[in-house]
Amino acid sequence: MNENRTIKPVTLAGFQDYLPERMIILQAALDKIRAIYESFGFLPLDTPAMEKLEVLTGGEQFTKSIFTSRIKTGAEDAGETLMEEDFASRFDLTVSLARVVAAYPNIPKPFKRYQVGKVWRGEKPQKGRFREFLQFDIDTIGSRSVWSDTEIVLVMYKTLKALGFDRFNIKINDRRILNTVAELLGYNITDKNLFRTIDKIDRLGLDGVVSELASPYEFQGVGKPLGATEIDLLRRFLSIRENDPELVLSDVTEIIGGKSESGDKGLTTMKGMISNLDFLGVPREFWSFDLSVARGLDYYTGPVFETYITDVDGLGSVFSGGRFDGLTNRFVPGSNIAGVGASVGVDRILIALESKGLVAKTTATADVLVTVFNEGLSGSAMALGEKLRDQGIKTEVYVGEPVSFKAQIVYAVKRGIRFVIIAGPDEVSRNVVSLKDTSDKSQVSLTIEEAIASIRARLV
Repeated sequence: MNENRTIKPVTLAGFQDYLPERMIILQAALDKIRAIYESFGFLPLDTPAMEKLEVLTGGEQFTKSIFTSRIKTGAEDAGETLMEEDFASRFDLTVSLARVVAAYPNIPKPFKRYQVGKVWRGEKPQKGRFREFLQFDIDTIGSRSVWSDTEIVLVMYKTLKALGFDRFNIKINDRRILNTVAELLGYNITDKNLFRTIDKIDRLGLDGVVSELASPYEFQGVGKPLGATEIDLLRRFLSIRENDPELVLSDVTEIIGGKSESGDKGLTTMKGMISNLDFLGVPREFWSFDLSVARGLDYYTGPVFETYITDVDGLGSVFSGGRFDGLTNRFVPGSNIAGVGASVGVDRILIALESKGLVAKTTATADVLVTVFNEGLSGSAMALGEKLRDQGIKTEVYVGEPVSFKAQIVYAVKRGIRFVIIAGPDEVSRNVVSLKDTSDKSQVSLTIEEAIASIRARLV
């Protein structure tokens, strides 16, 4: 190693360190999310961070920017056969779930699973978008019931409420409705040009989107600009901006109703979800039927969901998903197993929580610091820490280099540890401890049993 060389300690672009202060917030958020998921009966699952490349891509041309690697075995200079395997870091948790379902066909269904894990995408980093990020998914496999779609939205609502958000919008749409509109406009539904342009409506406005789609350029499967009839249909569709989901359903039914079997199924599903969510008492202020939601052309087959924290600007969707029937077909042709789910973007959730002041910043996991008066009392301090932990109180014993009692108090305050227990020679001789509460700077002399009772009472 070159000792004269200095390496700058920086992370890769789009990657981030989580120091204790943020990790404590992260873990608290994960605990709340997990509690909601488990309250609905979802089961934990974990899968490898890397998969065979063909598992993730389906063995076909792939458009996502992913991280790949190659393992080589054997040594050419030794005359051994050189073998290579291509791998990739997972870009989401859903494809790995599909592999698991295909690999273990006897898993009882419906199979309701949750999974938290890091995923990797080679995208350009920006606010709320990283190359390495944490997702926390729920999915129900093996049910085509509209109630399974509804339950996912219900879980999304209850999760965000549990995290403390009071202003958010779960936007719901159905891919079959969008596909029917695309077909009526003369598009091949695999062509993303239409949906990409419609997605610009907030920036370009209705006239801008219509103008861009009507201008002469080659459309996949069409080869000509939109005609007057198609432009009129597009304007009618994009003009639907009702707040009442039933009015949205009525308006879009007038445009596509009876035009395709798939579209009619989408309308029926949306009608069912609107009815179900109202029946379950999910307030309409937290969800909407939004025809602009156009997620996942690659594998979503029915309802799609996107959630925005409405009082945090520029963050993007924080909780999204949809129905993905047939994703197992790449592993078991013709299996067409049903699936629906959603994923929390945990990193974005943290940004939103911090932006709205919904987190208490601390670098402590302990509630009590036991100080060490001198080296000779280190053992008794450790024993005192054990006694507190045995009583269910999270306790840290100071194990740093010998410093003054005052310096240990400063350490506790900086760490955010509320209580400090002092057991110096005077306290030991009287069989008591001094209990200091750093929140109000009070200090009292108590027996250890009284100190434990006092700490418990104040932590409630």
